[in-house]
Amino acid sequence: AFNSNITGSGTTLTLGANQVTYTGTGSFTDTLTLNTTFDGAAKSGGNILIKSGSTLDLSGVSTLALVVTATNFDMNNISPDTKYTVISAETAGGLKPTPKENVKITINNDNRFVNFTFDASTLTLFAEDIAADVIDKDFAPGGPLANIPNAANIKKSLELMEDAPNGSDARQAFNNFGLMTPLQEADATTHLMQDVVKPSDTIAAVNNQVVASNISSNITALNARMD
Repeated sequence: AFNSNITGSGTTLTLGANQVTYTGTGSFTDTLTLNTTFDGAAKSGGNILIKSGSTLDLSGVSTLALVVTATNFDMNNISPDTKYTVISAETAGGLKPTPKENVKITINNDNRFVNFTFDASTLTLFAEDIAADVIDKDFAPGGPLANIPNAANIKKSLELMEDAPNGSDARQAFNNFGLMTPLQEADATTHLMQDVVKPSDTIAAVNNQVVASNISSNITALNARMD
């Protein structure tokens, strides 16, 4: 908690994953930088809450620079409510915002399957699962996996793993693939499949059996390859 009137110019605040409550009358000018962490497991992040009767005036801020580190993001825990607001007020008028065109955001994220969108008007960050789009682009003509051996079967296996129930071994392994490069992902999938499955009209069913029967015994080996 911060209970005092405050003014600042060219200020950097490091919030981490903590909520800071503010009581008082404050204002910032020039550049205001907020370093925060967005925790996917907790569905929350570092933020400032302006208490009732207090005001924080950012109308004189020329650049509101938000630097967000995304952590603990898992395909199993992303949902429509995976979002957080960086600065909010308990009462209307508590926050006097900078124009939204002055808000600049940088997101440090190491999972290729997770994308973030930001609403500058409400200072709210949203997470979304984009795994299906990433797979399609990886295997599309000109993509990094378009011409690899056994590409059709590997793509189908990835799609089946993506569709597996949340919390399953297949879904968790698929989440780990988001931390890999496309070629590492393809190599790991090949090891999980073990058997070479020829393209056919029944490829989905066959691949489903292969992945389901082998994935549990191969998770340990997969994790070892990631270390």
